[in-house]
Amino acid sequence: MRCTERFLCLTLSFLLALATGDKNLWSLWWSYEGISGPKFWGRLNKAWALCSKGQHQSPVDIDPQTLVFDPNLRPLRVDAHKVGGNLVNRGHDITFFVNQTSPRPFSFTGGPLSYNYRVHHIVLHFGTDDENGSEHTVAGKPFPMELQIYGYNSDIFPDFKSAMPAPHGIAAIALFAIVSDKSNRELEVFLKATNKVPYKDDSIPVYDIALVDLLPDTLTYMTYEGSMTQPGCLETVTWIIFNKPLHIRQDQLRLLRLLHRRTPDSEEDEDNESPPVLMENNFRPPMPANQRTIRTNLSPENKDAKCGSQKIAFYEINEMYIHN
Repeated sequence: MRCTERFLCLTLSFLLALATGDKNLWSLWWSYEGISGPKFWGRLNKAWALCSKGQHQSPVDIDPQTLVFDPNLRPLRVDAHKVGGNLVNRGHDITFFVNQTSPRPFSFTGGPLSYNYRVHHIVLHFGTDDENGSEHTVAGKPFPMELQIYGYNSDIFPDFKSAMPAPHGIAAIALFAIVSDKSNRELEVFLKATNKVPYKDDSIPVYDIALVDLLPDTLTYMTYEGSMTQPGCLETVTWIIFNKPLHIRQDQLRLLRLLHRRTPDSEEDEDNESPPVLMENNFRPPMPANQRTIRTNLSPENKDAKCGSQKIAFYEINEMYIHN
């Protein structure tokens, strides 16, 4: 299929979605580039208005100079048992959906959270090169990959869909990844499985994942109130961003960059003039913070023993990244 034909198909799908209000067609239409990219998510679909008009959107850039130390933030508590589910190529991202019928739900709580949050899915965001890929950034610096673990408030809601539009409905854990010779076993299981889901709608079961082993060995994190980073950008997410990265190898990143965002049939090109339609750069750019406070439990050096919150201008591990 030629580039002009792809553009025509995309435009026709968009016009049909606009005319009929079909939610399924809208979900097929959005992307991370061009006329269906993040700048346009909220302009034409009323259900996605928050994407352009919301004042508490995610992701954000984290400025170490404006972080606020909050001594009342507790350590995050995460279940330790293993889970299974399906790894799915959704076209715009690669997602691991945790089995929701398991008799032992996998949950996290503590930290800034007042409720228990059952893990629903994990999303990987990445870029075409090592200079891009993460959705959140630190002092303007992106990372080559960001892994996001989404959970819903299972104390109040029966499922993820019910919790999404509600205050305190969703919590998300974000992990940055840096290129290294090291490897995380649980992350490697995901990345090897991507070989089996090269095209949109491909899926494969994945078993016995210890999600707790994805988390870095640290108790420190940042947190703020934000939104989902895909349409309709609902502002019901408490974000928790760990202060220590995952490690990912170059060969593992290459596996992600080979994923396609369409089915094989849609990429047939008799004259071989069109390049493959890859999933690269599936991240939303940082949104304005709009006076939101980003808190951390990483204490400043030589801090006074005082109650309440205080400003700090120090963020240990990310300062190391910034000056590399």
